[in-house]
Amino acid sequence: MLQAILNPAVKQLSAATIFLILLSCSTPVDKLDNKTQTVEFHYIMWACACANWATLDDINKHQDTGKLSDHCVFVEPADKSLTLSDTLGYSGDIVQFTGEYYIGKGFPKNYIKNEEPVDKAKVFRYTAYRIIKSNYREFINDKDK
Repeated sequence: MLQAILNPAVKQLSAATIFLILLSCSTPVDKLDNKTQTVEFHYIMWACACANWATLDDINKHQDTGKLSDHCVFVEPADKSLTLSDTLGYSGDIVQFTGEYYIGKGFPKNYIKNEEPVDKAKVFRYTAYRIIKSNYREFINDKDK
């Protein structure tokens, strides 16, 4: 008798659970939080196509815990004219971005997925940026030695 009572409940729970899982996997990151802010991000060189920008505060709090990657974000230009140049994206680069976070975690538009699975992360959509520090020259000089 207990099985007859629990069986329909389990079936409904399973269907609801599956629906929520599918919904969370397919929800696009397309709604902004409408809180324009200026944030200084430091570039972190990971051995993957993961989110690789973090605030100095997050770096200081989490670099020794093994959880820094959980606090990194993707950045996304509001339009193509704001795309970061190839001379940015070296370990230790510091860029000040102005923009808004998307609600939830996901991937930036035009993110190219590869064979390696990458975790979703917060995405910061920027409308302006200012380079604070670029390590491009140091990288090139070290490469030539």
